[in-house]
Amino acid sequence: MSSPEYSTKIIHGEFYPHIDGIRALAVLPVVVFHVMAALCPGGFAGVDVFFVISGYLITSGILRDLDTGRFTLGSFYHRRIRRIMPAYFVLVSVVFAVGCAIYYAYPLIYLGDTVIMGMLFSANLYFFFFSGGYFDTNIHGNPLLHLWSLSVEEQFYLFMPLLCAVIWRVRRGWLAPALATIAAMSFAGAVYAVATGRQSSAFYLLHFRAWELLAGSLLSMLPVRTQAGATGATGAVSRAGPAHPVWLATTGLLLVLVPYAVLSSATPFPGFAAVSSVVGAALLIRYGQTGWVSRVLAWRPFVAIGKISYSLYLWHWPVTVFWKYAVYDQVHWYDYAGMFLVSFLLAYASCRYVEMPVRMSQAWTMRRSFAFAGVGSLLLISIGAACAYNDGWPGTLHPDANAMASNEFPSRVGRLLIGINTRVRSMLGYATNDPFRMLFGLDGDFKLGAAEGSPEVLLVGDSHAGHLQHGLHALLGEHGRAGYAINRSSTTMFDAEAAVGRHVLEALAARPEVSKVVLASRWLLQSSAVKNPPTDPGKWKVQLEAFASRVKSMNKELFIATDIPNYAYSPGDIAARMKIIASRKLEPGWGAFDQLESEYDRVQGELNRELEAICQRTGATLIPLQTALAHGDRYVVFDEEGGKVVPLYKDEHHLSRFGSIRAARVIWAHVFPDGETPSRPTP
Repeated sequence: MSSPEYSTKIIHGEFYPHIDGIRALAVLPVVVFHVMAALCPGGFAGVDVFFVISGYLITSGILRDLDTGRFTLGSFYHRRIRRIMPAYFVLVSVVFAVGCAIYYAYPLIYLGDTVIMGMLFSANLYFFFFSGGYFDTNIHGNPLLHLWSLSVEEQFYLFMPLLCAVIWRVRRGWLAPALATIAAMSFAGAVYAVATGRQSSAFYLLHFRAWELLAGSLLSMLPVRTQAGATGATGAVSRAGPAHPVWLATTGLLLVLVPYAVLSSATPFPGFAAVSSVVGAALLIRYGQTGWVSRVLAWRPFVAIGKISYSLYLWHWPVTVFWKYAVYDQVHWYDYAGMFLVSFLLAYASCRYVEMPVRMSQAWTMRRSFAFAGVGSLLLISIGAACAYNDGWPGTLHPDANAMASNEFPSRVGRLLIGINTRVRSMLGYATNDPFRMLFGLDGDFKLGAAEGSPEVLLVGDSHAGHLQHGLHALLGEHGRAGYAINRSSTTMFDAEAAVGRHVLEALAARPEVSKVVLASRWLLQSSAVKNPPTDPGKWKVQLEAFASRVKSMNKELFIATDIPNYAYSPGDIAARMKIIASRKLEPGWGAFDQLESEYDRVQGELNRELEAICQRTGATLIPLQTALAHGDRYVVFDEEGGKVVPLYKDEHHLSRFGSIRAARVIWAHVFPDGETPSRPTP
């Protein structure tokens, strides 16, 4: 028996070439989707096919051992460790080492976090709590993002063998109904979660994905087919048999392939959208050894790819992430070709020199396997924890790059509690803007300036008011004046009909000493072309005029600030990268990141003119906040502070504390035009 055949046989008992062919049909679309999504927009559904295969093979092995009286939890996890952990450890180790070489502190912190959670097989929980949905671009720079699916599978492996063993011991006839009931509940929960806007829950969490794995489990309990397709020790497939399995196999193939073309990242997924992939995979596993479908699935290239599918899945994503990071997301055809080629080469090397030797070696006893898994996990968890605890070693690894990036973020404990709180409240249907987030300075009502004295000015708005707090607080304090701030992220604060708008107006009414109100917002989000879901494009103007009239009726002066230039990328991130990786395209120098005045006017000019018209109609004063960043005919993103270049932005559209100081000086000149010129306080 050949080595590949033997390695497959020891995992799931018999050698079925069509299973490896199905693996190829699952992994190739995933790779194509991640490298170049336009070629296979629904390629992510390949993971669902993998889930069905895993459920089928794992449950088949458990039931076989239970039936022969050889089942033990120790032997089950011994096989799982030999199958998964060696390649997994190598992947995580290499990715972390490469991350230390090319990442500055900010992305390295999150890589350290993911290493920890990945080694605890809880990566799916990490991404669920601390990121947006899987299709959000803000998490696609994490080279270990794909570990979420392996975490789902490993969590399934924790309860599945014990559940089967317990029910089998009580009454084996109850096993199929019990698993079918759990699968039905899981599917119903996934459909409900997607329908109620909790797509991240349905995507990442095991109890919403279990039905896909259990579909394979239930398939393994059907009577063994002895007609067409029975495979012997040589792997030869019989072509004879009734016609209907051929049609079922054809249907299964179509159900697997069609979602790759018709689904996309905009599709509510999983839930009903995953049914085609799951049913198709089940039909292919059951009937894929018959007719022309068998010849397709047993095609040598497909079988070869199927045999390296685990390593290919492991390596393709970090290769893609690191490659695109190194070329600043400016990808040409030869980059795509390179990503594919390197992914396959690393997958082959991993399978040939890591997976196969361990799976075939007689030296990997149960004791050695568990010792290897325990020691390796503890070592990698310790390394990840050290990286996260030391904030990515900013003074040791790439200090020049770290000086270019703004690393302003809440404490580790703060991020943990905020993430958990946000997700829990989201699942319960509550708003995320709450006192818990206020505790960590993200949203809330804050005192600004001097500790003593009554507030003279109120700063109100969304996060684009929040990033002005630092500078205004410093200037007010320097002059012995006090202020007040009310900000809520991603919220229209000037809607007097909403709860937040009423809160602002009530706060103003309760503070007669406040004579000046500064309103700041990310005005681009008021555009129907940007806001999701789209709203009435003129509604915000009506709301703003009504708010301005209410403020004026209280005998308070309203100042409306225009927004700063927004970018499609973080200037600080690009500058930090350039300190580590030489750019092949971007023009060196800070001028490459600045935004021309003409470009700013093209994007935001019309909005600013509408704001100016509203000010003229309501008696409010317009503050051209973008002028805080003006330098000649452009708006800059870097400045000099103490002889060092400092970033004025902390991400694509929020100011750093240095930028906040510059913006606050412009606000001060309009709000307090009494001759007091603020000095330049320390950021």
